[in-house]
Amino acid sequence: MNRTSVEQIKERLPIDVVVGSYVKLEKAGKSYKAKCPFHNEKSASFFVSPDRGGYYCFGCGAKGDIFSFVEQFEGLDFRGALKVLAEKAGVKLVYDKKADSERDRLYQIMELAAEFFEQQLASSITSSKEAQDYVKSRGISPSTQKDFRIGWAPDGWRNLQTYLKGKGWNDALMEKVGLVKKKDDGPEFYDRFRGRIMFPITDSSGRVIAFSGRILKDDGKSAKYLNSPDTPLYDKSMVLYGLDKAKSEIRRMGYSIFVEGQMDLVMSYQAGIKNTVAASGTALGDETLNENGIVSNLGLVRRLSPNVIIAFDSDSAGRKAALRAAGIALSLGMDVKIAEIVGGKDPADLVKEDLEKWKEVLRHATPVVEFELHNVIRDLTCAPSSSVANVARKLPRAINERVLPLLARIESATDQSYFVRLISEKANIPTDAIWQDLRMIERKLKEKEKEAVNGAGVGGTPAKNMMSQVVTSKIGGTNSVADSKHRIDLVERQIFGIIFSMEKVNEAKTAGDKVSSSKVDEYRDQLKKIAGDSYAERLARAEAIKSDLIFEAEEYFGADEKQWERHANELILNFEEDILNSDLFKTMGDLRVAEKAGDQNTVIELVKKCQVLSIRKAEILKKRK
Repeated sequence: MNRTSVEQIKERLPIDVVVGSYVKLEKAGKSYKAKCPFHNEKSASFFVSPDRGGYYCFGCGAKGDIFSFVEQFEGLDFRGALKVLAEKAGVKLVYDKKADSERDRLYQIMELAAEFFEQQLASSITSSKEAQDYVKSRGISPSTQKDFRIGWAPDGWRNLQTYLKGKGWNDALMEKVGLVKKKDDGPEFYDRFRGRIMFPITDSSGRVIAFSGRILKDDGKSAKYLNSPDTPLYDKSMVLYGLDKAKSEIRRMGYSIFVEGQMDLVMSYQAGIKNTVAASGTALGDETLNENGIVSNLGLVRRLSPNVIIAFDSDSAGRKAALRAAGIALSLGMDVKIAEIVGGKDPADLVKEDLEKWKEVLRHATPVVEFELHNVIRDLTCAPSSSVANVARKLPRAINERVLPLLARIESATDQSYFVRLISEKANIPTDAIWQDLRMIERKLKEKEKEAVNGAGVGGTPAKNMMSQVVTSKIGGTNSVADSKHRIDLVERQIFGIIFSMEKVNEAKTAGDKVSSSKVDEYRDQLKKIAGDSYAERLARAEAIKSDLIFEAEEYFGADEKQWERHANELILNFEEDILNSDLFKTMGDLRVAEKAGDQNTVIELVKKCQVLSIRKAEILKKRK
C-alpha cells in the first residue's frame, strides 16, 4: 500500500522538530514543554510528546499534530499547512484535480494571473520595456524580481480576462477573486489592474491570494497603488506583504522590521535584511484573532517574535501611520521601536543610495514612547511662539494627548516606571503627576473596552459576541475561546472527513459495491449521542468545508476503504474522550465555585457528576487497550 503524503511528512518531521522551529522547547522527561503560543501565560503549560506525535496545552486546550500546529500558528488551512510541511520534508505533493473545491480553483486562477503578469513583464512589447526600465531604475535585480514574482499589467481593458478565458476560466470566478470588475452600465467585465507594476500578495505558505499594483504613468486621477478587494482568499487585516519570506528570519533574528510599501520591503530583502514585512495598504488588526478565530497580521508577527521595529516614510503621513501601527502593536503586547528616517526619504530609496545608512537607521531605532516624547518636545520648541513659558504651559497637555496613551498600552510595570522617569526628566514634570494622568488614561481605555464588550453582549450577533471575548483577552496571544468556537478540532475534522468520504464513494458506486450505508448511519448516530445538543452545530461547521475535509481525510488515511472503519472507530473514541474532558473541566470549575459559596447540595451533585465522567473516561481507555 502506498503511504500517504501525511505519513511521509510525519515520518521525516518529528513533532518536536516542527514545534521547536516556532517556539523554544525545554526537555520535560520524555516530552518537551513551552509557554503556549496560542494564549498568554506566565508559566509553561504547553507540552509536546514525540512518542504520540502530538501537543497539548493544559491552559487553553489547544491540541493536535504537526499539521494542526502549523495551521493554527500560521493561520493557514490544511492545504496550506500541508504545502509548508511538504516543502520542509522534501515530499512531492500530487493532487487529484477532480476533487478540487471552489476555493482550490480560486487559488489556481490567482496563480495563473501571477504567471500572466510575470510573462507580460518579460515580453518585448513597448509598454513592457517601459515597465522593465522602471523596475531597473528602482534598483531591483533580476533575481529579486523573480523571487517576488514582480509582473506587469499592460494597458488595455481585457488582457488578463482574455488570457484566463482562453484557459477555461469564467468571469464569475475572476470577479470573485477581484481580478475583474463589472461595468456599471452593463454586464461586461474588464480587468481591475491596467498599466501597473504588479506585486503578488501571498499567504504564509506562499500561495498567491491578492495583488497590489503600482501605477507606471501617473495620470493625476488614479491611485498610486491599487490593491485587491477583500475576497474569499484575501482579508486585508489577516495578511502582511512578504511574511511568507520573512517568517523564518524573524524567528532567527528575534525581531521584525515593519515597512510601509512593497518597494521598501523588496529593497530591504535584496540588501540581505530579510526579517522585513510590509503593510502595503492593509488594515492592521487590533486583535490577535478576528471574529472567525483566524489569526491577524500583527498577531502572527507577534507569535514569531514580540519585538518589532517600525520604519515608515519620514513624511507627516508616514509618521502618523507609524504611530498608529505602534499603538496597535503595543496593545497586542509587543515591544515597539521606531526607526526615524530623515531627509524625506523612504526605506527603498535609502537602501538603494546607501545600505549602511539604512542599517544605521535600524540600529538606532528608539522605543516608541521615547520617540514620540522627543517629537512632542521638538514640535513645541520649534514652533513660532516657542517661548520658554509657552513650552512649559503646553508640554504637559501635549504629553497627555500624544505620549501617555502609548505608555498606557505597555503591560510591564517596570517599563512603565522607566518611561515615567524619562518623561519627568525630559519635560520637568513631577513623576507623581505623570502617574496620576497615566492611571486616568488607563481607566479611560478600559472603559472603552468594556463599552465594546457590553455593546456586543446580550442581544448582539454571534460574531459581535465573539469579538467581545477577543477584546477582553487580546494582549499577548490568541483567544482560546474564539479558536475553539470557530475552528473544528482535528479529531472532529477527521471523523467527519471519513464519513463524507464514505458517502462520496457510495455516490459513485452501484448498489452492490457501496460501502455499508448502515455503517455511515452508525457513525452519525454515535456522534449525535456523544455530542448531544451541539451535534447540529458541529455538523453545520463540517458541512461548510466538506470538500476540504474529504481531501484532508484522504491525505491522512489514504484511499483504502478497508482502513476507514478502523480509523473511524478510533476517532470516535478520541472524540468522546475530548467531550468528556471538556465536560469534566467545566464541572470541576463549577465545583470549585460551589465549594467557595458553601452550596453543599450543588457540591454533592457535581461530585457525583465528576465520578460518572471519570468512570466513562476509564472505560474508553480500556477499549483502547
